[in-house]
Amino acid sequence: MRSRDSHGGTGASGGAPAASAPGGARPAVEWALRALVLVVLAWLLWRATRPPAPPPAVRATAPALRERLPAWTRAPEVRVAHAELAGVPSDTVRDWLAALAHAGVRVSYGAPALAPVAVAVEPVADPAGRVRLLAAAPGGTAVVLGDALGVLDSVRAGPAGATLATRTVAGVARAAAGNVAARGAAPGAPLLRPVLVLGTAGWESKFTIAALEERGWTVLARLAVAPDVAVTQGAPPALDTARLAAVVALDSAARPYAARIARYVRQGGGLVLAPPAAALPELAALAPARLDAPVTPHADALAGPDPRAGVPRRPLFALRDGAVAIEERDGRPAVAAWRVGAGRVVLSGYDETWRWRMAGPDGAPAAHRAWWAGLLAAAAYAPVVPDSGAGAPAAALDDAPVARLLDALGAPSSAPPAAAAREPRPALPWWVFPLVVLALLAEWASRRARGRR
Repeated sequence: MRSRDSHGGTGASGGAPAASAPGGARPAVEWALRALVLVVLAWLLWRATRPPAPPPAVRATAPALRERLPAWTRAPEVRVAHAELAGVPSDTVRDWLAALAHAGVRVSYGAPALAPVAVAVEPVADPAGRVRLLAAAPGGTAVVLGDALGVLDSVRAGPAGATLATRTVAGVARAAAGNVAARGAAPGAPLLRPVLVLGTAGWESKFTIAALEERGWTVLARLAVAPDVAVTQGAPPALDTARLAAVVALDSAARPYAARIARYVRQGGGLVLAPPAAALPELAALAPARLDAPVTPHADALAGPDPRAGVPRRPLFALRDGAVAIEERDGRPAVAAWRVGAGRVVLSGYDETWRWRMAGPDGAPAAHRAWWAGLLAAAAYAPVVPDSGAGAPAAALDDAPVARLLDALGAPSSAPPAAAAREPRPALPWWVFPLVVLALLAEWASRRARGRR
């Protein structure tokens, strides 16, 4: 008879159960791993949806700005920088701020109203040795022009800025408006080559040549006295910018040279046209305007305060595109200029200007001489010879300081950018993804060991 106890039973002597109880530490560990994964995922979701905080902005005012720039450059946490300027900063400060902007820092600046002033100096093609200061500024702005020796003049800018002609500029030219000062280098001297006068022998040719020679020009002349007969002064050179500064065409004596004059002008030469020469069909295409009917001069005006009003004149009309009226009388252009190719052409509507010199008031010869010198200076080709002397250091020159500031840093603002500039989120720590993967693998392995899926 078999015993029941030999095959096991329910008694205490039967041993341990075949499977572990469902309770214990393993399920708790699995729940902990699962909770860890959920917490990390929730943190990633919160991190992705929260608005980034704006980066802290650093500020500095003009006196301390130069000392603060090195610290801003070395600190990687500086993402927004704002500078309060008392005026146009030095080149060093401006370029340093621009470098910070290129490195990723959001740079802004505040400044009082800055007058956009610029200055240029150009030599005048005149043996008397003049220079012209050109200042760009908003219309109505008071501009002080000067050089290294002091103030030359105070002018009020018009729609096209301000201009001052002076005998010379010492060292550096300066144009100041408000708290902005522009500085430009004085130019070298112009190379003045001879002038060729073409005309018929007569009073106009005689006194035009006299006026130019008295001014200091070397004059070459070809004066027609009869058909195919001319009186020459000097050896007439080839019409070339390497030999001539300008051609003065007074009348029909210029007709045989019309084709060569046109080629000379387009290559860069200068041309001054009197009314009889501008009326020639061969030269009309070079004129900046057309000639109207002659105007009867004012009676006795030659001896008055405005002697040019008594000079015979043909008003100009139908100015070509790009032509500029450089003198007006009675509301109509009297002298105009424009560019033809690389050269310049000046057309005068005044004829028989010798009457002004002969019958004008005291000082008429000097005024006649200066007027003709002005026409020639507006047209002549006079390349500038660089000054070999020691000029001002480059750091001291800035001929358009406000323009360069705007180009480097943009427009000024009262405060640094706020919402537009946000600190970029830092990269995820390297351990986040391995942690999530290991937690999931550990939880899965524990469940498999317990026979769960």
